[in-house]
Amino acid sequence: MQGTFGQVEFVPLPPRFADRVRWGSVVVGCSMIAGMVLLFGLTTYLQGIVHGRAFPDTLLGKAAAVLPPLGVLALAVLVLTCRRCLRGDYLVVASAAATRGALLFTYFLTLLLILGSFAVPIVFRVWHETPELQAPDLLTTVSTLAFATLGLVAGMSYVRPSVQTLRKYSDHPIW
Repeated sequence: MQGTFGQVEFVPLPPRFADRVRWGSVVVGCSMIAGMVLLFGLTTYLQGIVHGRAFPDTLLGKAAAVLPPLGVLALAVLVLTCRRCLRGDYLVVASAAATRGALLFTYFLTLLLILGSFAVPIVFRVWHETPELQAPDLLTTVSTLAFATLGLVAGMSYVRPSVQTLRKYSDHPIW
């Protein structure tokens, strides 16, 4: 099932699954980018209606509003690069392992950023027109978490397919 050609280790994939990785990574990555841009635009528009301006007054509030969507965009770019782990119908093991590591690191960093964006309005005053602390924006927090989780699950299924998935897409009894 596994072969080594020169110094690079390859794992054969069913051709239908390799096509799924090629096209699916583009579809999921581009959808994540477009969805995150639309979500960020919607939430800044709603903040403009509620507070009279799109971004919080403090620098910490602005960072808490901008950094989690940037983490999701980084995950989307990593999902787009999952197709680089293929050579024909073979998965390059070293490249897939590096992509898995990058996906996990970026996901956990994005989780920390989401947690920070959730906690900043609770702990600090980010809008000057109200004397009390504000509740965090749950639409942004939950949807950003959903986008990040979708990116991790999609990327991991492309670079670390299960045997059951490979059997499902295989035409040969090798799997």
